[in-house]
This record gives sequence, C-alpha cells and structure tokens, in this order.
Amino acid sequence: MLCMILVSCTGQKTGKENDNNDKIAIEVGEIKFPPQDVLQLKSYYLSSSVHVDSIDYLIGYNYRLHSLDCMNLKSKSVTQIVLPGDGPDAIVRLSGIYAQSLDSVWISDESERAFLIDSVGTIKRMIDLKKYLEDQEQLLINTNYAMFTSHLFYNASRHSLMFLVKHTPSNTFIVKEAFIDEVGKMATYQLSSSKVVPDMSKGYAYINFPNVNFVGENIVYNYPVESSIYMLDILADSHYTSNIIEKCTTSGDYATLEKHWLENSHFYDIMYLPKYKIYARLHADKVDFDEKKGMEKLINERDLYLMLFDENMEKIGETKLSNCRYSPFTSWNATYGGIALFVDNVLDEKNNTDDLTIDIISLK
Repeated sequence: MLCMILVSCTGQKTGKENDNNDKIAIEVGEIKFPPQDVLQLKSYYLSSSVHVDSIDYLIGYNYRLHSLDCMNLKSKSVTQIVLPGDGPDAIVRLSGIYAQSLDSVWISDESERAFLIDSVGTIKRMIDLKKYLEDQEQLLINTNYAMFTSHLFYNASRHSLMFLVKHTPSNTFIVKEAFIDEVGKMATYQLSSSKVVPDMSKGYAYINFPNVNFVGENIVYNYPVESSIYMLDILADSHYTSNIIEKCTTSGDYATLEKHWLENSHFYDIMYLPKYKIYARLHADKVDFDEKKGMEKLINERDLYLMLFDENMEKIGETKLSNCRYSPFTSWNATYGGIALFVDNVLDEKNNTDDLTIDIISLK
C-alpha cells in the first residue's frame, strides 16, 4: 500500500492512504531556502543534478540572468555561474544541461553547440554539434512542458556526448553518440516507433517527438502521447488517467492545439534514482477545457501523478501529487536519492512569495 507523507516546515507529518495496492511507500520533505545573495528563480524549467560527498546539488538555468544557479540541498545555499553572453565565446539561450561534477558541467545552446564549463564559468571545451548532422536532420535537445524532453548526456566511460536527432524525410528518430576525443567518430542508435500509436505524423501536432533520457549505457525513452516505456517494450499503465491521448481531429491554429494538449494526458521523460535503482516518471492528467478560466489557470490546475518502476520496468507505485503546488513547466529533476520538485504554482495561495522552496520525494 502506498502511503504519502508530507513533511511541513514545522516538522509535522500528515498522511493519506491509497487503494492502489502499490509495493512501495514514499515521503515528501520540504526544503525552504533562506534569502540569498544572488537573484535566483523560484523554479527552473531546465536543470540537472549531481551527487557529491553525500550531498545533492541541483544546477538550474537562470534565463533571466543567463547563469547557472547551483543549489546545495543540504546547506540551502545558492551560488551562481555567470555564462558569457558576448564575444567570440558567447553562449546563447540554453537547450540542455548535464552536470558531470560541480566543476565539469556540459551545456548546449540554441546555436547547436555544446560547451564544457567549470565552476567559475570558464569554457574548457566547445563541440559544434552541427558537424554531426546529415542533410535533413534536426537536432533535438529540448525541455518543453507541452512538447517533449530530450536530454543532453555525457558518457564518462566512453568520452562521448549523446543527443537525439530527427531524420525529417523518414520521420524517424536517432540517438547520436559523438566521441569527442576522436574527430569525426560517431555511433547511431535507431529508436523504434510507438507500438501503441505507430503513426504520429498526423493528429498529434508538436507532441509526436520522443522523450529521451540516458541511464549508464542504456537509452530509455517514451512518447508523450501514450504510457509505454521503450527499449524493453513494457507497458506502464496508469490506474488514474488515460494511457493514450486522442488525436486532434482539426488542423487549427496554436490555440486549438493547446486546447487539445490540455484535454489529454501528457507523459514526461523517464528519470532514474541511483540510490534505490528504480525509475520514475511524472505525467499530467487532462482537464475539462473552460475558456472562461483562462490558459494560465487551466495549465496550473492540472493534476500531476508520479509513477515508480523497478529495474525490470515493472510498475511498483503510483500516486497523485499535491494539487496546485508545483510548477507545471518541467520544474523537477531526479537526484541521487529522490525527485526534486520546485514549489511554484500561481494558484498556490500558501506559497505566494518568491522564496525558493523545493520538495524532495524519496522512499520511506
């Protein structure tokens, strides 16, 4: 049975039981950051985590200051790495982050380059990812709450960068592995199409791309429109929400497509928790579209669910998270021993300040 425990800032706990007969229990602990000397955000749509000396850190992209904000989840402190915005080494708006260590962070930007930077923002290496693309191929490093999430990854044992690419004429997806110490050397890995919705070329607009993540030597991926998890072809059905979204029957404007997205479930990328050797995935439930409410309220009131899987991708737990508490804009990340979610929702009347607060979901 799943038991969800909420740890408040006063140390009190409240719990509720779930009738889903799950095999695992979780708890939610809140971390409130005191005022900082840097201007951090309240939540980060793009972030990466790193575990150093038994301490979890989150490194988030501060798009307002064009910096990387390093959050120490133990000391509740935030430091900042300012990124160069001018000159020959200028870095533009980021598309991906992979923290290898606190002093070695890989980032990619909208110029389709990858950079290795240290803890003071010095660029140690630059890789032009465009050189690894063929004609009619599209680089897909992206984190977008309404579309898909495909991560940048550095494989330390193979000295390689890995990223998703779309071959436009065939509408197929490939993961490319660029061996950065061997000029021109590259490996490719073809991703299979969805077994549930094999043809997403029509009716799914901008959500027909896969979510792609990397765990060790494995590529783990799924599609936002249905609940299967791939490489192992094992279904991971939700007991609470629809597991396949409906096609959009009209080819209307952006407002029509956004309405379709809200009226259907949306499945996010697969995350890995090394401490427990389990996988996790968040997904948003559909809402009843009411134009009078406005888009901001509809997006922020969507219910968010957490599903957990063992090493064999067998589902071991699912629970609904607190409503109107978390940012719906991909403001979460896996840490060594849990999932960090930024407490930031415009409908949350209890947390209506700009203070940085993070909930950590871990196994009980």
